[in-house]
This record gives sequence, C-alpha cells and structure tokens, in this order.
Amino acid sequence: MFRPVSVHRRDRAAFTLVELLVVIAIIGILVALLLPAVQAAREAARRMQCSNNLRQFGLAMHGYHGSFNRFPPGFMVRGYLGNTTPGGWAWGVFLMPYLEQSPLQDKLSVTRYTLEQVINTPDLLPMLQADLSVFRCPSSTIGPLRTHQGTPNPRVATANYTCSRGFFNFTGTTHLSKMNNGVFFGESATRIQDVLDGTSNTFAIGERTAFGANLQNDATWPSWCGPGGGGAMNTVSSSVSDRLNHPASNAAFSSDHSGGAEFCFVDGSVRFIAQTVSCETTGLQATNTGDPGLYLQAASQGRLGVYQLLASRSDGQPLSGDSY
Repeated sequence: MFRPVSVHRRDRAAFTLVELLVVIAIIGILVALLLPAVQAAREAARRMQCSNNLRQFGLAMHGYHGSFNRFPPGFMVRGYLGNTTPGGWAWGVFLMPYLEQSPLQDKLSVTRYTLEQVINTPDLLPMLQADLSVFRCPSSTIGPLRTHQGTPNPRVATANYTCSRGFFNFTGTTHLSKMNNGVFFGESATRIQDVLDGTSNTFAIGERTAFGANLQNDATWPSWCGPGGGGAMNTVSSSVSDRLNHPASNAAFSSDHSGGAEFCFVDGSVRFIAQTVSCETTGLQATNTGDPGLYLQAASQGRLGVYQLLASRSDGQPLSGDSY
C-alpha cells in the first residue's frame, strides 16, 4: 500500500531591511561611478560638435578668400556701398554662402541694405533672430537672443563664436587704423600673405560665452555697430588683452568647456587652448591710444605671453605647437 508523500513547501523569506539597504547602497555607488563617465562622454561629444562648427568656419573663410583674395571684414562700419550709414554686418554674414546659408543672406539683402535698415523692417527682423546651429556651441548656456545695441532695441540672435581682432581694444574710428594686429577688425581686408607669423600659429575665430550676470558678453552673428563701430567691436570680435575665460571681461574669448576653449586658426585647423596658456601683458595697454611699435617692442623683449602672440598676425616671434 502506497503512502502519500508529504511535500513540505518551504516559504521563501523576504529581504530584510539591512539587505535592502545594502542593495540600494550598491546601486547608488554604481550610479555615482557611472554618472561622471556618462557626463564626460556627453561633453566630449559636445566639444567635437563645437570643433566641427569651427572647422566649417575655417573652410568657409578659405572659400571666401578664394573668391575675393582676402578674408571677410570683421564687421562693417560704413554701409556696404560706402555710404555713411553704419552697415553693421559681421564676418559670419559674409561667410553664409560658404555655410549653406545663401538663401538667408539673399533674404537679408546684405549687398543692398545695412543692418540698421533690416532691423527697422518688420518683415526682415525675424531673420536676424534665426538660431543657426553652426553659430551655436552645444555646451553653451547663453540664451538664443540678446538686446540689440542702438535704437530701436529689438532682440537679435546670439552666437558662440567671435573673430579675433588681436590685442588692442580700438573704439570709435580708430578701428580702421593699421594698429589692429589681428586678422579681423572693422572693415578689415586681411590676406593670407599678411599673416606673417604663419597661418598655423594665428587665431582666426574662437569661442565666446557669458559669465554670470555679465550678459554683455553675449556675441551675435548679425552684429551691430553704431556710428564709429564701437558697438560691434565686442559683439562679434574678441581680443587677448584679458586672459582666456576672464570672468569680468566683455571682450575675452571664453567657453563653457572645462579648462579652456576651442579656436580656429587661419589655416583652418581647430585646436583646444587651455586657460593655463601663458598670458602676459607686462607694461602694455590695450586701449585705443596704444602704439603698435610698443607692442612689437614688448613682444621682442619677451614681455608678452604665448596667448597674446597667437592673436597677432605679424609680431615676428616664433611659436610651435609645443608652446600651447
């Protein structure tokens, strides 16, 4: 006679509070370890896109130079046809045909109208607010619009890249002077053969962001300049008279990347410049009363940093990639 087999079901015990806390702690540690790596990977991707933007500018610069035997002006002061009405258009607008933005440049009628005329035309103003991805660093925290300088005061699109005007901060009509030692400035027409220090050792375009409440750091791609061009100087160009990532300067190159900023050199190459790069301006003022002879003297005497020398097109001081 068969006896029924007794099957005893052993109940599975639940997690204890201590075990649960241990599991949660392990998950927290794993997240803490992985999150910085994920953030670093994302920032690396953003930096790569920023570099690609600058490479596009480098190619566009040389496309423009191939057509006109000169680089575009940093910004216009007089009207495009030489009249006395401020023109205002910046370097980026002149590069648009080489950035696949010919339709936008055509609609803005850059060859017919000054920036001031477009700003005062309601049908055209929205085009000055276009958020163009090539002018935008993915890491940037600045807003899409800033208040236009001048009267009236509409909002125009911001940008994260400015051209390099060199060391000096010329204002008024003096920006037309040959004392500017960068590649771009008011109504500049720099040629490759003018870059005597070598196209691979001279800044052309760099990054710009805003720090804290100093929103006047915001750059724009349309530009603006009032009579004399002073307004456009800091909205579309930067100088190296202040160190990279200077928190209180409205003219310094800067970025939201950790430890430095990306730069496009005149030869079209793009390199990351660390904010620890040698920066020295001993005894030299960047005001519009500066003497270019004093700059060359300071450079020859070793009183300028590598950062300053990289922004000058013809200071005669040798540099190599090992210097920065």
